Amino acid sequence: MDDPTEHVEIPIVPFHRRWDRSAFSCGHSVLDDWLKGQAGQQEKSDNTRTFLAVDPTSTRVVGYYSTTTYRLDLAEAAAALGAGKRRYPIPALLLARLAVDSTCQGSGVGRQVLGHAVRNIARASQVVGFEMVVVHAIDQEAVAFYVHYGFVPFEVHPQHLFLTTKRLRATVAAEDR
Repeated sequence: MDDPTEHVEIPIVPFHRRWDRSAFSCGHSVLDDWLKGQAGQQEKSDNTRTFLAVDPTSTRVVGYYSTTTYRLDLAEAAAALGAGKRRYPIPALLLARLAVDSTCQGSGVGRQVLGHAVRNIARASQVVGFEMVVVHAIDQEAVAFYVHYGFVPFEVHPQHLFLTTKRLRATVAAEDR
């Protein structure tokens, strides 16, 4: 069966219950279950912001990402930047979840979803101060994905990665040229 999302720009929209999340399956039940059962509650309580990639031929969700505020404590800061470099916690933004439905994996949807996230986060950095974006990758495949797009693994936690806000804005500016 041909994937209708292959080589097509996927609409990415703010979370709303009208989009069909029921069949979403990325291969990690924790990500699937969160989207189906908790995303709406987290959105309603202002704990996260979730954006949905929607199949342009239906209302089916084929990918998503969520963001929330975050703070690296001194131990995490040392793990990311080297011991002894900070006296205060680092304000950050957490790319809390990013997943693509298994029917669309390898078709570029993940790149589009991450691109949307990065552009939104760069815009947010103009009105809210934070020094970096942090990701807690679910597995080694996810680590490789983020590294490919410029994220750097923490020294102590290789599945935790970061991208400085300065580098984030420079990357977005370069893509916009």
